[in-house]
Amino acid sequence: MDLKWLGVAVAGFSCLVAVVAVAVLWPMPQARRILRPLAHVDRLTRLPEYARVERTRLVSALISGVLLLIVFCTAVLTGARPVGFSSATRNFESLHPEDIMLCVGEPVTDPTTAGFLNYFARQARTFDAQRIGLTSPSLRVVPLTRDHELAADRFERFAALAGLQRDLNAGKKLTDTQLAELRTGIGEFSRTVEYLDYVRSVEDILALCMTGFPSFEDRSTRRRSIVYLGFSALQAPDDKRKSLFSEQHIKDMAARAGIQINVLSRSDVLQWSEQGSDTLDAIAGASEGKFFPYNPAGTATTGSDGTEPTLAANLDQIRANPPNVVLPNGVMVSSRTWDYPNVPLSVAVVVSLLLCIALAVLRR
Repeated sequence: MDLKWLGVAVAGFSCLVAVVAVAVLWPMPQARRILRPLAHVDRLTRLPEYARVERTRLVSALISGVLLLIVFCTAVLTGARPVGFSSATRNFESLHPEDIMLCVGEPVTDPTTAGFLNYFARQARTFDAQRIGLTSPSLRVVPLTRDHELAADRFERFAALAGLQRDLNAGKKLTDTQLAELRTGIGEFSRTVEYLDYVRSVEDILALCMTGFPSFEDRSTRRRSIVYLGFSALQAPDDKRKSLFSEQHIKDMAARAGIQINVLSRSDVLQWSEQGSDTLDAIAGASEGKFFPYNPAGTATTGSDGTEPTLAANLDQIRANPPNVVLPNGVMVSSRTWDYPNVPLSVAVVVSLLLCIALAVLRR
């Protein structure tokens, strides 16, 4: 639990400490009263009935004091605007579920793509209200969907193509069914399109991925995020053709639609560009996403779950940094800033009822 207004809590508890200190340390004037003398008081106080009444009075007073202290503490905590309860996070996620678009800018037969898709196949099976989709450089492979089992099956099917391609490259003989599956899967994932006066860029792929969100031009009460895996540059250095979108276009589109962009930029391939990597880093930073240069060289070992450990660790960090909600009026809301006084207020109501009962018992 966190507090938005920590100063309110500090001030409230400081006042409590000050009042207790004054009550304990401040000298109280002695009341001068003439008491009526009673005979055999010691016998009276030794009676079981008297001891029982005195014990009941003491316990009731202690319970009343503890309950009053709890009511005061819950009032102070409520005034300090608590956030971050686990129950609040669950409630927030049910009201503002996440839309995740996987964006792959490299061949489907690359082992890294297979590990990436296997990771999100496992994730999809744990989702509740989230939607997930997959976009390649030229196709909407899996439209945004809440059918998590279907999405996971599709991801695993495409992930299996890397193994078939590896076996084929190693000279292993594939069956006709496997060859047909490899050709069909590659064709369903992406298409090769040649242009005369235009060349596809990474920014164009990101723009295509953003259009996969329903009504992507406007903000939504759902949280939106893109996870891009692929090359940092698609254009050869001597290619002077222009692309459609620039870095600023992508930043503006993401800001307008409230989309978080996360990037895993391959740094071990010929399509690596320092300038392109810096551009992707800037795009991720502007949308409050994560950027990781990824080089699987030297980490060829694949985990038992089908994802290389470094890649899995990077994706874990991305998933641990979920996007915020950008409301249509421009207000940004996250689970860490969403007020949730339900817990302290519920405690205060219950304790107040117990306090009423304790005071009734004390009066008797």
